Formats: sequence, structure tokens, C-alpha cells
Amino acid sequence: MIKKQIAFHSTEIEEMYTLYQQAFPKNEQMDLTRLFDELHLGAIYGYYQENQLVGFAILCIQSQIAHILYLAVKKEYRDQGIGSYILNDLAKQYDSKKIIVDIEKIKDTSNKEQRIKRKQFYLKNDFKETDVFYTWQGEDYVILSKNGIVQKKEFWNFWDSLKKEKK
Repeated sequence: MIKKQIAFHSTEIEEMYTLYQQAFPKNEQMDLTRLFDELHLGAIYGYYQENQLVGFAILCIQSQIAHILYLAVKKEYRDQGIGSYILNDLAKQYDSKKIIVDIEKIKDTSNKEQRIKRKQFYLKNDFKETDVFYTWQGEDYVILSKNGIVQKKEFWNFWDSLKKEKK
């Protein structure tokens, strides 16, 4: 598997953007322009097999936290260990930082089984549940953490510092 860091305005971003739109509901998508164009605090990694995009990760990196905002694997490549490979690769790259990811809170919804499976995936990959919860765009999330447990204050300081950047 080959990993490439992808520039936000490159031609390669188009294929990732298509996967992004397919993999995440509209209410979970965000405008990444500020993160990349203004703050320069994001990183996009494409993962390729035989020159074919199989997955990607979009992160926001600051201070002692690397926040995986989005991680997706193409449908035809799922359940082959690629998601775990991506997480392990990121864990090696950011071994000095706490790596966090947010997942939808498990509750009675039409995709409850998918939410359970997603949580099990991250727990299997050494992420731990934290006591950090929040609501964004009408959805409730919980933070999972690797390389140490992120505390509420750390999490909110992370996002507060982004808001203060380049105001």
C-alpha cells in the first residue's frame, strides 16, 4: 500500500472528494477550506493499491492532538484490513500526539448497527472511549482516543485555538 499526502487543490483531491460525499452523510460534511487554505493545519492522506485510491484520511493537527476528521475506505475494499492499516500508519506517524476520532453516539436510529460496527472497529484498533461528548449539526458524538486519553479541557482547547487562529 502506498500513502501520498494530497494537496487540497490538487487534481487527486477530486476522486477523494467523491468518496467523501459517498461515505459521509450531508450533515457530517464540512467546508474544509478554512482548515487548509487559511489555517494550514490539515493533512490529507490518500492510500493506494496498484495506483487505485482505496481510502483516505483527513486530519486536523495542532499542539499535542491529531484529530482524524474523516477516514473512509472505498466500499469494494472494506473488510480487508485497509481501515486498520490506515489507523496504524497514522499512529506511527503521529506517535507523539494523542490521536482522536469522533463517532456518532450509539442510539436507536436507522443506522444503529453501522454505529456499533464503527465503534468496535476503533476499539479493536486500540482507541479508548473518553468522557468527551458534543453535538454538531444535530448529531451527537463521542470522542475516542489513542496514545493517551484526551480530556474534555484538552479537546475544547484544541477547537478554541482553531477559532482564535487567523481571526
